[in-house]
Amino acid sequence: MPSSNVSTRARAALLQLAAVPAAFALLIAGAFALNAGLARPARAGALRCNGYAALCDRPFDEVVFAATHNSMSSAEGGYLWPFQDASIAQQLHDGIRMLLIDTHYWPDERDAEAFAAGLPAGAAAEVRAALARAGRPQPGTFLCHVSCALGHTGLAAALAEVRAFLDLHPDEVMGIFFQDGVSAQDTEAAFVESGLLGYVYTHPPATPWPTLRQMIHAHERLLVMTESGAAGPAWYQPGWSLTQDTRYDVARPGDFSCALNRGAAGNDLFLLNNWIARLAPSPADAAEVNSYGFLLARAKACMAWAQLASDATTMTP
Repeated sequence: MPSSNVSTRARAALLQLAAVPAAFALLIAGAFALNAGLARPARAGALRCNGYAALCDRPFDEVVFAATHNSMSSAEGGYLWPFQDASIAQQLHDGIRMLLIDTHYWPDERDAEAFAAGLPAGAAAEVRAALARAGRPQPGTFLCHVSCALGHTGLAAALAEVRAFLDLHPDEVMGIFFQDGVSAQDTEAAFVESGLLGYVYTHPPATPWPTLRQMIHAHERLLVMTESGAAGPAWYQPGWSLTQDTRYDVARPGDFSCALNRGAAGNDLFLLNNWIARLAPSPADAAEVNSYGFLLARAKACMAWAQLASDATTMTP
């Protein structure tokens, strides 16, 4: 893995590592950008899948994807206590290839008021100040964290940024994992409005994953997953049927674990959550846990753990 350009925020990125057993991929969740993954405009010549010709004939579940957690929550977007520095468009340019984003409606401000009520006085005052600046609730679908009053981006507008990126970079394959607070129907409407629907990939259950080359040639370069597993169109796929993950409530770097949290052991994708949980993300935490050495060591440890888990499952009568 190349050296990383670490974000000043605390949330690390999602990675999918190739050196795991067949049909089992490792994903790491946090907030950083990888220099070697910088987006390159389309050009004539040999196909370079996600920047590398060597990746073209690897299946999706054997390729590394960097991602951001709460990708929409950025300092650039004006969110309170942002998880990222840059916008989604800039994150994609910087090499992020999996977005973990939260969809919401904004009917009123009761969620923000309830959130403030459970906080220490200083933090509650920051939330109430954000509420005073937020403006009135609005109809529609948004990307928000906790409450749209604390920062929001229109869902269709954000998806249009993804579509623009994929339009400009036809050799790139990526994914979106929704913590879905809006209906599948309203999500689909945003995909239609943004023009992103034409890029989605539907993974048939219990089948091998296509290679990046196959996804590119089929013009199906976007995997879409949802946390709730709510019924929807075929491409709006239940994430925890495809993915397993680790704890995301870690308070200290020494407390990270590879043990199963959500999903089922043996799911093809392994989401390795890699951030320190704080109310306001810490640049110092990010500098430590998103560093090349720390992240690489943790990835290798979880790859070994995944191999042991796979062997144990295989050997169980």
